[in-house]
Amino acid sequence: MILTGYFVIYLYISMLLLIAYVLNKQFKVRLIITRKFVHIMVSFTWLLLYYFMDSTIHILIPPLSFIALNYISYKRNIFKGIEDRESLGTVYYPISVFIMALVTFYKPDFYIAFGIGTFCMGIGDGFAPLVAGYLKSRQLINSKTITGTVTVFAITFAIVLTFMYFFNLDFNIYKLIIIATSAALIELIGVNGLDNLYLPLGVSAITYLLGVV
Repeated sequence: MILTGYFVIYLYISMLLLIAYVLNKQFKVRLIITRKFVHIMVSFTWLLLYYFMDSTIHILIPPLSFIALNYISYKRNIFKGIEDRESLGTVYYPISVFIMALVTFYKPDFYIAFGIGTFCMGIGDGFAPLVAGYLKSRQLINSKTITGTVTVFAITFAIVLTFMYFFNLDFNIYKLIIIATSAALIELIGVNGLDNLYLPLGVSAITYLLGVV
């Protein structure tokens, strides 16, 4: 089971990177699109960790390995379909996942908060600039727009609602609104890719502390 998990996770990530590279180099898809495609789809590795590795020490290995790989790629521009030379976001992404996985290893009941934080980063932060790019609106701070902020709120709301449905969590609309609002506000302060740290760690911590899980 564990070995299968490693195989599936690394195969899945490799396929995403290959698709992004082909789209960017062969089909001339813009870098922001290929980057966000990987950004969004990588978050689904949480499902693979949850299914194959539970809260064993093995949940630490994939994000730890990708911290090293992404840092090397940032320095040498290896993953050309996703690399942004002006941002360390691709490096911060696995760091935040590793931190949440580490907490989960010591506190298994953090697993759902880990998942919510991961998907809010991957899907919420992933779609925000895409939506904001198509639906122009007033800027708030750090070049973030009203449209992008509303997108993060709406997607986070939907993610938490989805987790509540599939994992039979205690439904409370006020907690849901607090988590979604917190995600939108936290995303605003992220600069130079730091929202890939602030957003998942903040949302997972707030989710856990609110007792949603």
